[in-house]
Amino acid sequence: MYLSARARLILEQFLDYSLPVSLKKLSKDLNVSERTIRRDMKEVEDTLFSYNLQLKKENGLYQLLGSDKDIQNFRWYLMDLSYNEYSPDERQLRILKTLLKEENGVKLIGLANDLNVTVSTISGDLNKLEEQLPNGVTIERKRGAGVSLEAPEIEKRHLMSEIVGEQFPNYQLLKYFQKKEKSEMTTTWLEDRLLNLVDENILQNVEVHIREWREREVQEISDEAYVNLVVHLSIAIERIIDGNFVQSYDYEQEILDSSEYQTAQRLLADILEIESEVVPEGEAVYISMYLRSLKSRKADKVFFENEDMQVILFAKKMIGLVEEELDQELPKDQLLKGLISHLKPTFRRLEQGLRIYNPLIQSIKQDYPELFQIIRRVFDQIYQGDKVLDEEIGYLVLHFGSVLLQLESEAEFSGLVVCASGIGTSRMLVTRLRQKIPQMKKLQTVSLFELAKKRKESDIDIIISTIDLGKVDFDYFLVSPILTEQEIMQIDLYLKNAGKTYSQRKNSTGTGAAELTTYGAIQLIEERQIYHNIVLDILKNFNYVFLEKQMGTTEDILRAVCTQLLEKDSTINVELLISLLMKDENWSGFGIPNTRIGMFHGRDEMIQQPFFQLFHLSEELSVKGMDQTEMNVNKLVLLLAPEKYSQEGLKVLSYISAMFVDDPELVDILEYGTVKEVSNYFVKRLMDFLAI
Repeated sequence: MYLSARARLILEQFLDYSLPVSLKKLSKDLNVSERTIRRDMKEVEDTLFSYNLQLKKENGLYQLLGSDKDIQNFRWYLMDLSYNEYSPDERQLRILKTLLKEENGVKLIGLANDLNVTVSTISGDLNKLEEQLPNGVTIERKRGAGVSLEAPEIEKRHLMSEIVGEQFPNYQLLKYFQKKEKSEMTTTWLEDRLLNLVDENILQNVEVHIREWREREVQEISDEAYVNLVVHLSIAIERIIDGNFVQSYDYEQEILDSSEYQTAQRLLADILEIESEVVPEGEAVYISMYLRSLKSRKADKVFFENEDMQVILFAKKMIGLVEEELDQELPKDQLLKGLISHLKPTFRRLEQGLRIYNPLIQSIKQDYPELFQIIRRVFDQIYQGDKVLDEEIGYLVLHFGSVLLQLESEAEFSGLVVCASGIGTSRMLVTRLRQKIPQMKKLQTVSLFELAKKRKESDIDIIISTIDLGKVDFDYFLVSPILTEQEIMQIDLYLKNAGKTYSQRKNSTGTGAAELTTYGAIQLIEERQIYHNIVLDILKNFNYVFLEKQMGTTEDILRAVCTQLLEKDSTINVELLISLLMKDENWSGFGIPNTRIGMFHGRDEMIQQPFFQLFHLSEELSVKGMDQTEMNVNKLVLLLAPEKYSQEGLKVLSYISAMFVDDPELVDILEYGTVKEVSNYFVKRLMDFLAI
């Protein structure tokens, strides 16, 4: 079936709208006149009719009506549809793709013939493209030679990755990777969406290697980061095969000794079927930068090291300024965890000049305009580097938006929430569900990879997904990450039709409280027992020592500090531990700003048990703070853990680390309190942690 470009765009808009929409809004979103929309409505309605769908018009508003199954089938039809007429945006996208692929330039007449338009139209498209290109990328026009794209190799790869990202807004790529059998229809759809920027065989080969690496190394990364890595690596492989290499890269020498560099080198060698030694250094560094910027889905799986402590300081300042702007107190503990998890890879991306694609940015700006402006102002005020892209700010808005919604929410229900966009998005969706349907209590956020396993393990009432799961053998709701009122109404209706109304669920327990099964009680008690044992070990090794005389150099002070550990564990190699703590990456910037406290922390195989110890120096020691300023300290904190320490243990150590940044009371107690008062403070805080 032939479908004009504008009719297809109108249909795509109706699929995206959850609420009835006016032609005025539709014309505004598509940047055309209402008369143009009316002219295409006949084609739109005829097309929908052939798929058992219809447009209902009431009070001047249009709404797409039909069963979920028919709507889903129609989505697949639009994705698989081949067409030969392009909208201006699509035409410009294909011109950009051609310029990226053709190193020697291309003639205007050739582009015009390929896209079935005039040369003047192509010239206009090139002018619009130039306005959208990032700094350092230009379109060169040379008489007789045509037009070409002038940009560094890395910038070209970034543009290719963004194009691919824009073509898969609902994570169809992730769904494609999940399919064990690739049908001819799916292959045609994929090739069209990839715009020939990446060969399908290369994409599949890269995905297999990344999947094996993820499973082998037990990498806890988000689905979004997983797909981005596959796309970036696939484009790199395609460019290398075509003879386009990253010749140089601005990086620190230490990255060559990093585990990310070794992983990147091994992945490239395996995929290209060459020896690791032959892999170009620039290419391995390029991929290792992306490996470093991967974002973990687990916000709690953090043991704060120096980089993390600097992120904590930034996040705390950000929270404080946002609270001032909003004139509202925010739940700092939860917000701090989410921001730390997101900001660490964010700063790595900014430092390395990497860009991120945010498919939600327009929705975020539209639905949270004031909050977006606040987060933008606050971030720019604190961050000392170049101005960051709106895409990065958008993800931070989701973190703050989720806790703002939670302030108005109550907990209750049972379901899985499938979300690939990371912690901020999934939290916002879960919080909005709980806010609008207070009885929803047991909601788990899962990735697409975890969905099948979680369905088998859990008693699930409903599955809600921001990802198009395709043709599956179970019911689910496809919703936007921000969750519209219409979607909430549909979920409500579904539950009632299933015979599980909220009143029935509440009356089944008498008081509305959730019943705790024997299995659930065992799990809860076992988890509490794990944390009790960890806190017990930490308290047994806790010590607050006054070093009565100055020991000389920093190394001498560390030797005195580390020697104290021998009383608890005689197997510790003091000199080796000093060497580890004196490494530049551990020593640099360890002073906590606005205090007189310095912190050492790390994990090593020689450490057999957790250590948390405090030392009071007889004289101040000059060090570099985490904000890179010189400062004096008279207290040293030592936090050590085994190399392979449990996630529960790391969470407790994270909690302890955060105290020194979070709590002004602790700073005062350390400055003026007695040994007993300091000890009592930490005992109380750890007991509070166990109570939580």
